Amino acid sequence: MWPCTGRSLSICEMKQLYLGPRSSSKMRLSRRAFLHLAAWASTGVMSTAITKIRPVQEMRSDQTEVVHTRVFAAGRNGGNPCPVVLSADRLTDSEMQNLARRFGLDTVFILKPQSEAADIRLRYFVPDHEMGISGHATIAAITVALAKKIVRSDHLKIETASGLFEVTWLQNKDGYLVTLGQNPPVFGSKASPDQVAHALNIAVDEIALEESPIQAVSVSRAKLIVPLKDWRTLNRLAPDFDALWRLCDGLQVSGLYPFTRHTNKENADAEARQFPLRAGFLEDAATGVAAAALGAYLATYDLKCQPGRHEFRIAQGYAMGAPSVIETIVECASGSVTKTAIRGRAQLVADADWQAERPKKKS
Repeated sequence: MWPCTGRSLSICEMKQLYLGPRSSSKMRLSRRAFLHLAAWASTGVMSTAITKIRPVQEMRSDQTEVVHTRVFAAGRNGGNPCPVVLSADRLTDSEMQNLARRFGLDTVFILKPQSEAADIRLRYFVPDHEMGISGHATIAAITVALAKKIVRSDHLKIETASGLFEVTWLQNKDGYLVTLGQNPPVFGSKASPDQVAHALNIAVDEIALEESPIQAVSVSRAKLIVPLKDWRTLNRLAPDFDALWRLCDGLQVSGLYPFTRHTNKENADAEARQFPLRAGFLEDAATGVAAAALGAYLATYDLKCQPGRHEFRIAQGYAMGAPSVIETIVECASGSVTKTAIRGRAQLVADADWQAERPKKKS
């Protein structure tokens, strides 16, 4: 077993721990492999990374610190894995993109704010492109920033490519509980049941059209909300991804979010899966912006926008073996949804250094 020395582990060492001593430093952990590594690491050999995170320190100009996290976990192997890259101002756009591609995961980068109104600036990359904002990645980044004492206020404004968003947090024995405010929802176009059924490889009568419509909803990035009749249909989905991506392109949404109100998860009000548009992976274990959109959708169609504050617990990731629950908060007034937010925790898994692969200068 690798000795638990308390020092940070390199990415290569993390891979050797999981894949064996013959693994190459260029091998990329799959999404599922990272989930298993995270769960295994948190039980023993890398426990020091969870209980005592490294303070910010000066590093070589070719190194950047990466903290690995899991967000919204609801059980063993649960949560959405998210690397958090600190002091990312020194990285180029291509280095950020390459690092996200190397991890094969949603990756968030912490930078100094450019806006005077912001406390922190975040950039988000999936393996294939940059995103405007990511809910679970924001919760991961704020948790790491608090643990590293990069930020201290309990009311923060974060700067993203999608604009400024407000974050609040509370701390207790379980760590930091972070709430990310989102925008009031924009309800977009309704989709053809035939097209959606074709993309998801199901029969049209397995879509719960009698309960509510198939509709695009956005609180920061648009998702197509698809009501299904039961959790069994949800769990056996095997989409035609080419058809799914063409549908996303046509509707100008960033993914499909099929869900069911009829879940067998006792800790949830609904259960969902998220199939993103050409992200570099096919499915997400827990998707904050999609869950917030679903919360606004449920408040509108199920609660008829009853005045007041409403909370929903959305289960996700169970079909991937990564059980997760996202808490969504919706406020309604005067017959419409006026505010949305997501709430959850990030678990710190491991702290490693990454060395930028930059071309050497010719002598």
